[in-house]
Amino acid sequence: MISRRERFLQILEVLSKHGFGFALGGIKEEWRAPLARVRLIDPNKLYSQPVHLRQALEELGPTFVKLGQLVSTRPDLLPPRYVQELTRLQDNSPPVPPEQIRAMIESEPDSAAEEILAQIDPTPLATGSIGQAHAAVYHGVDVVVKVRRPGVVEEVNRDLEILAELAKLLSTYWPAVEHFDLAGLADEFAQSLRDELDYLTEARNAQRMAENFRGDPRVHIPEIFWEASTSRILTMERVRGIKINDYPALEAAGLDRHLLAVESTEAICRMIFEHGFFHADPHPGNLFVETGGRIGIIDFGMMGTLTDEFRDHLVTLMLGVVQQNPRRAAAGLLGMTSQEEDVNKRELDRDVGIMLRRYANKPLQEVRVGHLMGDLIGLLRRYRMHLPRESALFLRMLVTAESVGTGLDPDFDLVTVLTPYAQRFVLHRLSPEVLVKRLRDVVEDAVQMGVEAPEYLRRLIVVLERGGFDVHLRADEFEPLLKRGEKIGHQVVAGAVIAASINGMAHILASDPERWRRYHTPLIAGGATTVGTLTGYLVLSTNVPKVRRLASTLRVRRRF
Repeated sequence: MISRRERFLQILEVLSKHGFGFALGGIKEEWRAPLARVRLIDPNKLYSQPVHLRQALEELGPTFVKLGQLVSTRPDLLPPRYVQELTRLQDNSPPVPPEQIRAMIESEPDSAAEEILAQIDPTPLATGSIGQAHAAVYHGVDVVVKVRRPGVVEEVNRDLEILAELAKLLSTYWPAVEHFDLAGLADEFAQSLRDELDYLTEARNAQRMAENFRGDPRVHIPEIFWEASTSRILTMERVRGIKINDYPALEAAGLDRHLLAVESTEAICRMIFEHGFFHADPHPGNLFVETGGRIGIIDFGMMGTLTDEFRDHLVTLMLGVVQQNPRRAAAGLLGMTSQEEDVNKRELDRDVGIMLRRYANKPLQEVRVGHLMGDLIGLLRRYRMHLPRESALFLRMLVTAESVGTGLDPDFDLVTVLTPYAQRFVLHRLSPEVLVKRLRDVVEDAVQMGVEAPEYLRRLIVVLERGGFDVHLRADEFEPLLKRGEKIGHQVVAGAVIAASINGMAHILASDPERWRRYHTPLIAGGATTVGTLTGYLVLSTNVPKVRRLASTLRVRRRF
């Protein structure tokens, strides 16, 4: 394995050759000049096409292929044409020779090597950047044995360190990415890739999925043979069947394609709304149709977890779309992101409303989730909102599931299948036992805040003693505050005038009863007019929304 420094230079050279200038061209001048002197920038390739990026990642090997595959799940980070190109990434890793595979299996303690090697096919079923899969027979059961490539852990760890350095470098010297948390994204990617390097993680994912679908005859999750599995070797039951996108074979087998579309999507819906644990990559290569129409699922390396809070936001978004309610839809979308504080919510509500009007006259059955998600992703990118990993994986999974469904049946409607599961989830969230649990959580949080409050107060006092703090408001946030303050000021003045009028009339009455008897009629009339006018203003100014609704109602009644 080459040294870290040599690998760093190799990465820069490959990226430059494929037009990395589209990134380096934005680096600040004081950093770009020395790079140009060592010929890392080709002036003719400052703005590469997406294909150059894909080819560069493929040339750089396993770590960068996985990086591209991860980025292809994040349409909130890159323009659609780049995301689309990265989905075409091909892993060009050559197969590991059979003798090395045998040596790897034999070197693993507690891997049941003798039983596995007795009947293993030396020709791999599939080859990947992390490992390769072989067919075998284990205790009379057809299995697939996944074996990690020799040396891949060391290679990946070296590349991950270099990626972390590149992320810091670009964040410092490339203004175009200042609003991205490149260091955070690099850490996220590193964690995801290290999980994939450990086959026991995939085994645990498969076992959890199998437990979730236990008792469902429509879904088959392969069994894990734990006694023959380690972090470098995974032995699982082999799933046999027709690939879900092999349409001629499905029809030849007499299978109902519409029913398959519904049942495969219902499995996804159960993952979302019942389990909160989903397969993040349900593309046709990972879905098989077994005898009798049962759906077999494989490859559990990339999974996602959904919290109740996330699913609440998802339902809010769905309701906002169905009800054509921009504010509700925007609130749901915002809740699914990680940058709520930095967003102009009034403008977001407006733009969501413009987007929803495209779907206003369409029946629910005609709304394509892929198109809707594309519009939502466009808003995320426009407002520079970033999705957490789980949210990004979820959106990608949903679009992939719709693509599988419409491939099986062009008239397939994902929204119709999703809706009853979402409704049941809402009812569950409103059930007495869940409400009691949520109330208990609120009480526990309140108690914890009460315990921590003195410490927070002490810190605040220290800050104030050291000079205080600044409060920053954007102009669009300050204007409503000014209007509200102006209205409150008018109300205070009006209230003071009313009080003064009543007080003055009382003084006149008390000081000179004879004068009161002579001028009581004009005084009462003037005072009543003043007090009545100002009181009316106070009532109207504090109840404008109610008055407007009443006026609107009266106009409607008059019209009919």
